[in-house]
Amino acid sequence: MSCPLCDHPFSKPSWIGSIFYRGKEFTYVECLYCNSLYCDPMPDGETLSQMYGTDYGASFIDESQDDSSRDERRIIELLKEEKKGVFVDYGCGAGSVLVEAAKLNWRAVGIEFDEEVAAEVERKTGVEVLTLGRSEALNRLHADILHLGDVIEHLTETNRQMPEIVKLIRPGGLLVAQGPLEANLNLFTLMVRLARSLRYGRRTEMAPYHVLLATAKGQRLLFQRLGLKEMEYVIKEVAWPAPARLSLSDIRRPRSLGLYLLRLASRAISGLGFGQMGNRYFYLGQRVGREVE
Repeated sequence: MSCPLCDHPFSKPSWIGSIFYRGKEFTYVECLYCNSLYCDPMPDGETLSQMYGTDYGASFIDESQDDSSRDERRIIELLKEEKKGVFVDYGCGAGSVLVEAAKLNWRAVGIEFDEEVAAEVERKTGVEVLTLGRSEALNRLHADILHLGDVIEHLTETNRQMPEIVKLIRPGGLLVAQGPLEANLNLFTLMVRLARSLRYGRRTEMAPYHVLLATAKGQRLLFQRLGLKEMEYVIKEVAWPAPARLSLSDIRRPRSLGLYLLRLASRAISGLGFGQMGNRYFYLGQRVGREVE
């Protein structure tokens, strides 16, 4: 399959290799053009249903609370700056951003994959949360701002799903996207890659939640392919998957201490401004006044 981000047709085996989930093997390859990694083949519908149930949020945390709070504050700042309208949080999680948007007098609407999750978030927040199966309601949405927070790396049919998502934005409206750059250049990723090569042949059992491990180049090319006008693209380096801080018990754990110190060194180097180093992006783009193919 072609790269889901840049659409380049050629790939090679990646340093991740394969992981296993419920007896199925999922192999990651590396795009020869943008160097992003992606799962080939992608998980099927049955596997996705097993992965994204009501206990998903409790079993998988994308980033530290500090990093998540900073991302949320950036969205709230944007909502305060822009003229009030319709705010759509696609992949709204627990709905915290929706609640804040509603407080700012935006019409807030969430979208979730699982029906039970959507119903629970709607009950707890009092904000409307749709599922992908409610096509009529989705077709009536015309978002002034649509937020994708830690969503794109989960999409298994990017060439179909991303144009459908962008169509939810009115012409002239804004797409705000945030997420990890897990294949992007930084010291931490280089050392993880080296450590994995030393463990060659060891079987890894985990769900393929992140089917896309992007580089900054691949991520930006995806937005360009969608016909979006880039207004802002910022790369930073956050603690995840290393601990953001150490407790006394962590100091006694060599792995936790090692990851923490490695991330400190990696963030210091990335902070010197060497190219596009980092492991997380913030993107702000505008949908131009034409239909997305």
